[in-house]
Amino acid sequence: MKFLKYIILVVLLIIITLIILLLNVLKGDPHLYQSELNEPYVEIEPNKIVSDVSIKDNYYDVKDIIEKYYSYLTDLNKTEEDIVTYPSDDVDGENIANNGEQAEGNNMSLSEMLQEEKTITKNAIYSRLNQEFIEKNGITVDNIQEKLGNYKNIVVIIDNMYYVEASEAVKVYFAYGKAIETETKQKNEFGMMISVDSANMTYEIYPSGYEYDVEKGKELIISSSEIENRKYNKYKYQAISNETYCKDLMEDYKNRLMYDIEGAYNSLDQEYKKAKFENLEAFENYVKNNYNKLITANVKSYNKDILDNYVQYVVEDNQGQEYIFRETATMKYSVLLDTYTIDIPEFISKYEAVNTKEKIVLNLNKFMMSINDKDYKYAYSILADSFKKTNFPTLESFETYAKQNFFDKNEFEYGKYGSEGDTYYTYVVTISDATKQDQNTKSKTFIIQLNQGTDFVLSFNV
Repeated sequence: MKFLKYIILVVLLIIITLIILLLNVLKGDPHLYQSELNEPYVEIEPNKIVSDVSIKDNYYDVKDIIEKYYSYLTDLNKTEEDIVTYPSDDVDGENIANNGEQAEGNNMSLSEMLQEEKTITKNAIYSRLNQEFIEKNGITVDNIQEKLGNYKNIVVIIDNMYYVEASEAVKVYFAYGKAIETETKQKNEFGMMISVDSANMTYEIYPSGYEYDVEKGKELIISSSEIENRKYNKYKYQAISNETYCKDLMEDYKNRLMYDIEGAYNSLDQEYKKAKFENLEAFENYVKNNYNKLITANVKSYNKDILDNYVQYVVEDNQGQEYIFRETATMKYSVLLDTYTIDIPEFISKYEAVNTKEKIVLNLNKFMMSINDKDYKYAYSILADSFKKTNFPTLESFETYAKQNFFDKNEFEYGKYGSEGDTYYTYVVTISDATKQDQNTKSKTFIIQLNQGTDFVLSFNV
């Protein structure tokens, strides 16, 4: 009996000890293992290697800081009319919004309210600036606009963003891109350094001219201290969903199409660009022919796949068009504007898994999508040689025919299917206007020849 009591006592002591150890772990006691192993506690050293920004929430925090910076600079160009018609947003909680009624109620003229608003805005910009930058460039509250630039209606496009850890709490980001005036499309390139203190939720900006040699993959030692709260330099942590991110991928590329066409061209997937566009001019013509469709595209659905070298987002827009974004870091991507020009691995896998009839439909869909994109070069390339020789000896002759015999946006309804041996297949297709503006329909019989792999050619009754 005494032995049993002894065993129970030992077991209870063991349980109590384990509970104490577990509580210490949950509290995150950094010295727990120091006492157990009799070894000094070692803190994790900050990462001093210049790296892409992989955490989306952090990227968005910095992006928001940059956009606010330029937004406040543009606010300095406001007129009295803007105050009446377009009240400002709050500056990080400080209400600077005014209108005509408020001016009358406060016995202030619009001119006085405008000056008051601009004074608050200047202070808001000044409080965000790095002290070394201020001293180096002779910045004062009064010469903010003269020193930092005069902007109107800016859209910000970030091409690259890197970071290093200056300390456990402070990360330093380097953002490179363009602030583009939407009316004139004048590009103002920037290279900006932003230090973010996650402990205090504060930041400061070094807008240009920093002396660090920033190269991805190289070590960069930056001294940093706590960033104090200067009233206007607080930021709010953002949690970004995949849906929001996909929408912003689309918006980012649309901005490039509207304001930075060369940047949009350079953002294309290299294999895709080579296959679809001979040069920048060909891309510009494509954008011109499809401008409304591209600019009004909104995300309807998306699919995310984590692959070996990139994360792939296949985005379907409200018009049924699919875009493929291949991301190597946050907002660092290459894009394919369609799924027919080159065969992506997912298409090949699908193609190989389906039966012959479904292969034919996939091929005819490629033809339809190219006609809808006004990509007559691709549509012409998949026509059988003998068919082209007889009916369309040149690309220009086919383009003329297509414009006259297809709708601006086509929809295919598949009817009778047949085969002629093991190589040739026929499909009767009813073609209608996908916009429903034209109620007429057209019927065509397509003849499709399947070749090796995903290769095929087709013809149809003219």
